[in-house]
Amino acid sequence: MSRLNKLSAAAIKAMFSSETDQQLIMLLTIYDPNGSTDPSAATVPVRLADSFTKRITSTTTDNSIITTDDEVIYGVTSNSNDFLFLPMTLNLPAEQDTGVGDCSITFNYVTKEAVELIRTHLFNRTKVLIEMVLSGTPDHVEASFSEFYIVSATYNAESVNLSLSMVNYNKEPFPSFNFTPSYFPGLF
Repeated sequence: MSRLNKLSAAAIKAMFSSETDQQLIMLLTIYDPNGSTDPSAATVPVRLADSFTKRITSTTTDNSIITTDDEVIYGVTSNSNDFLFLPMTLNLPAEQDTGVGDCSITFNYVTKEAVELIRTHLFNRTKVLIEMVLSGTPDHVEASFSEFYIVSATYNAESVNLSLSMVNYNKEPFPSFNFTPSYFPGLF
């Protein structure tokens, strides 16, 4: 079943029109892999967007501006969170009879910091949140994909590729414990 019926008419127009005043923007939130798995309590080290709507002006606690004319950062502000612009491509999974397939995100920008981040932090399954918003109304989320985890990350000199997957309960053992005296002493 298609999920187009849950999108607004403006979002569908932005997806399929060759010229439109609205643009569909993907917002990517990567949670801390070493932190809590609960998204409401987890820390968020990275927020990225595949397009931009404005110049992001960061300030410190004494209200001095961090970004200057030499160092300009563009991005999207959605629900009071700043998402930094980074060119990327999202390949959403196809709906299959056996469940949801895998998803991948490719960043077309590789820095030394990104490679170090992958090597030091992305060795555990890492929760991500993918949201789709329109450029004119970035506070209204058109679609949200919250059950994906980064399962592997590969990189070369030109791009970083993150493979995303959902938890597959079909591969989980059932029951997870054997009925032995050590696990269930009341049975024996």
